[in-house]
Amino acid sequence: MSYDNATIRNMSDVELVHAELQLDRDLVALRFQKKAGTVKNTQLMKGLRKSIARLQTEQSAREIKENLFPGTLRELHRDTFEAKAVAKKAGSSFADELNEQIGDAE
Repeated sequence: MSYDNATIRNMSDVELVHAELQLDRDLVALRFQKKAGTVKNTQLMKGLRKSIARLQTEQSAREIKENLFPGTLRELHRDTFEAKAVAKKAGSSFADELNEQIGDAE
């Protein structure tokens, strides 16, 4: 998911941190998919990185405004984060995808 600057400014501190952590998780999953060769649109990675940077910039601006140490907002709200499942093909699993790739190689 991509966030624009207006949406980011209207988020609470908790939502800001949770959105960053979720996007970071999605980016890691996308990197694994890229290595496995299952990603068709690699531009998604660029969009995720930019959204993460926007979220981190807003966090930093809020920390400066409130005279907090860098990373304070993330540390305060990290424990309340519950990761959502990363989107994947319906009915597929990592093992199924590996079996498909092994079958294709033979």
